[in-house]
Amino acid sequence: MKLLEESWQPPADHGYALLEPSNRPHFVEEAALAGLPCTPCGAERSEHLMPRLIDLGRASESDRELFQDLCSGELSEVRPPFICAWFASDLTVNELSALVAEPLVGSIGGRRLLWRYYDPRVLSLAYSVLTPMQRDALFHGIKSWAFPWSSQWWCIEGHQSCATHLERAYQSWPSNDQWMTISSSEIVHRIHSEIRARRTIQVRDLHVVQQLLVSGMREAAVLLRLQDSIEQAEYARLLVLYGDAFRYHRSLEGLRSKVASGRMAWAEFCNAVSEDELERLIDGVRSYSLS
Repeated sequence: MKLLEESWQPPADHGYALLEPSNRPHFVEEAALAGLPCTPCGAERSEHLMPRLIDLGRASESDRELFQDLCSGELSEVRPPFICAWFASDLTVNELSALVAEPLVGSIGGRRLLWRYYDPRVLSLAYSVLTPMQRDALFHGIKSWAFPWSSQWWCIEGHQSCATHLERAYQSWPSNDQWMTISSSEIVHRIHSEIRARRTIQVRDLHVVQQLLVSGMREAAVLLRLQDSIEQAEYARLLVLYGDAFRYHRSLEGLRSKVASGRMAWAEFCNAVSEDELERLIDGVRSYSLS
């Protein structure tokens, strides 16, 4: 996963676009950018919920212009992503529709699930969670896959040779442990956006912050034995925002063991120290380091 040039925009005259119909902006008519549904076998009744594939090389001029306008809007993040990806491939549009559809449906713990791996908020997290073999299987048949995330365009290089349908779907699907992290994509994205708004983060470090949130959630699960993903994410948020000021605050000494043993609720732990105080502590460290 690499960062593309700031001036890069998806070409509108070739390649393919992948759209999320549930996020269609209200001003985009249903007839515009209609595309081909990417529907897994057996999910025909839910076809209206599946991503849509656009062959830009065969799109009308009005659809191409609309696509370009929408791409610029994706970086502003004022709405959930409608244009989820632009990618290049030598496969036909029908072959690509089947290719995109294959990993969408799978099972975790006996439950049949829909995995919207193509959503940038999910894909950015899944990329760091999946193994290289799983990523290779997910992007087989794709030359390059570009997607908007954190107000930037990013790219994943794929593999043009395509694995068999069953082999690819099986190899790319997340394990139970991986799914526990991936299923928190929405929460991680929300907190990641908050941290970006409150801290100055270099573009090259955007993915690092996301990984720190994931590791913070795991720490909350192991050290504090928090099972609720929202509580895990809140712990990770405080850890990324305030670092050692939160981890070693004297008011929290001894309280972590109480949370882990169930003798203290997470909300009570959070109320033991205010964020205003944590902010003053890290401001004091910054002032000292600059003096």
